[in-house]
This record gives sequence, C-alpha cells and structure tokens, in this order.
Amino acid sequence: MSVTTPAPRLHWIVTTHWVIRSVGFLIVLLLLAIHLWGQEPPLWAWVLLGVQFLLYPHLIYLRARRAGNPRQAELQHLWLDSFLFGAWAAWLGFPFFIAFALFISSAVNNAIFRGVSGIFWAIGLFAAGALLGGTLGGWQFQPQESTVVMLLFALGLSVYLLSIGVLAHRRTLALRKTRESLRASESALQALNGALSERLHEIERLQVELREQAVRDPLTGLFNRRYLQSTLDREWARCQREKLPLCVALLDIDHFKQINDRYGHGVGDQVLIRLAQLLNDSIRREDLACRYGGEEFLLLLPGMGVDEAYERAQVWRQAFAALEIWVNGARLSLSLSVGVAVAPLHASEPDALIHQADLALYAAKAQGRNRVLLAEVGWAGGP
Repeated sequence: MSVTTPAPRLHWIVTTHWVIRSVGFLIVLLLLAIHLWGQEPPLWAWVLLGVQFLLYPHLIYLRARRAGNPRQAELQHLWLDSFLFGAWAAWLGFPFFIAFALFISSAVNNAIFRGVSGIFWAIGLFAAGALLGGTLGGWQFQPQESTVVMLLFALGLSVYLLSIGVLAHRRTLALRKTRESLRASESALQALNGALSERLHEIERLQVELREQAVRDPLTGLFNRRYLQSTLDREWARCQREKLPLCVALLDIDHFKQINDRYGHGVGDQVLIRLAQLLNDSIRREDLACRYGGEEFLLLLPGMGVDEAYERAQVWRQAFAALEIWVNGARLSLSLSVGVAVAPLHASEPDALIHQADLALYAAKAQGRNRVLLAEVGWAGGP
C-alpha cells in the first residue's frame, strides 16, 4: 500500500507576492510602454516586455507552488527580480527615475525578508543584470525621461512602498494578536495547571486518608487488626534475623460491658478513646498499638524482654486505673487485665505468640482481673 506524501503548505509570502507582481508588473509595463512609445523599439523588445511583466509573475508563482519549499523558492524569485530589473534598466539606457524605481523596489523586497544582507544581494544582482542588459543593448545611456513618465513612476513607487507599509502593519497586528492569544492561552494553561496541581494534591491527601482509614480504627485512631498482621510478620522476621525478643501485650478493659449497659455507649467510647491516648502517648517509636477488637488492645513491642514488658504492662494498668472519667458527678472505677507473651520464650511463630498472650489474659481475668500475667512456657490450651 503506497503512502501519499502531503503537499507542502503554501506560504503566505508566495500568494502575497503573486498578487503584488500581477498588479505591479502590469503597471510597470504600461509605464514602460509610455516611455518607449516614441522610440520605436523592435518587436522582440515588446515580446520580452510582455513575457517579463505579464507572464513572468504567473510562471514563478506556479514554480513556487510546486517547489518542495515554497518560501525558499519565493526568496530565490526575489533575487531573480533584482537581476532582471537590472537588465531592463541597462537595456533602456538607465533612465534615472525608472532605473531607481526598479532597483529600490527589488531592494526593499529583499531587505524585508533577508535584512541587510538582502540589500547587498539586491545591489549585486541588479549590477549583474545591468551588465547583461548593457552588453545586449550596446551600453546606451539615456538618463532622461519625460516628466509624465517620471511622475507616473514616482506615483507608482510611492503606492508600492505605502502598500508594503500597510502590509507590514497588518502583519504586525496579526502577530501582536497571535502573541496576545498565546499569552492568554499560556495564562489559562498556567491556571489550569495550578488547578490540576491542587487537584492532584487533594487526591494524594485523600489517598493518604483512605490508606489511613484502611489501617486505623476510626474511633481510637490506633492501628487496626489488618495492619497488625502485616506488621507482626515483618517484625517477627526482623527480630529473628537480629536475634531480638518480640513481645505482645494483650489488654482488656474489665467489666466494659457493664459500663456500656449502665452509662451508655457514649461513655464506653470515651473510655476506649482515653485508653488509646494513654497507650499512644507512652509507647516507643518502634512499638505498635492496635485496637484488637471491642475493648481489647494489643501492643507489639519489638526488642523488649520479659521483665521490661511486665513492668511496662503494670505501668499501663496503674495509669489506666488513675484516669479521671466522671459521669453524673461520680468518677468511674476502671481497671485492666493484661496478658504478656515474649518470643522466642513462649512461641515459635507469630500466631502462636498472640495466642499465648491471649491465654495469659484469660488467666488474669480468671484470677480476679486487674492484674498482669505472663504466659507460661509450654502452655497449649486455656486455664
């Protein structure tokens, strides 16, 4: 399957110059005809004038349209204009105002699109064309032209230069409008980028909140049981690798159901929140406090041995009993039961470690509550 290459886009310079040449060259032809009318030039001169000033604008327009780079082709045509104008000026005998009008118009065109270098190109090519025209025409110098021709060429040149000025003004306005549109688009894009950035930050914040909600208990703000499981496996592997103990303390609020039944769930929630704050404020950075379920809380204490764990659990039990929570003018009487298990002393796998702490907790409750009990080596069932 063949692929058709799209034709190059026609540059505005090509179409603009085609219009200018079509009109301007026709006017120049009429003025030159007036100048030559009484001189009886040969027939071939009239034919060349017709080709130059009637057919030439359309021929080079077609060439530019078919060129691979229309803009570059049109800039080459400006060079050709200078060369041909020089040839005609010399063949006519260098009539002063006609030669000046031909030269200055081609020089202005080249200067517009090539700057200072365009002026030097116009001078050089005009001189080269004059050399050819003078050679063919016998180097006849006739610098005088009629007043009518001079005035008409002056008028035509003035109209041409003013038209160039108007065209340049329109291009400047179009360019300014384009720049203003680009600035407005850039400002709108910056505003859109700002809004998008704020939206992305908001999404990131919501994602963080969602992740937090997925791993935290909504009432107490402590981590939940789901997060505990992944952390327990990771800490178990680390403590085994570094040969450190790993402690689990399981806490349960004594007679919590009676608090809910007697004072309502609002008071029960306040008790849970106060215990969560107590634990969160007293644990180390590497420790993990979780709401294990209902009124049960679990603390994962990496690197903590049996004696230190037992002492810490006693501190929590006493601090909880000292909390001042008042209901209807009376202070609640609060107490904790705590079961403590430490690996590798009490368990050889993560789930067994929690199970041993749970057995110790139930033993503490069975012995009257409000106490801390350590798991015993070799426990396999409940009390």
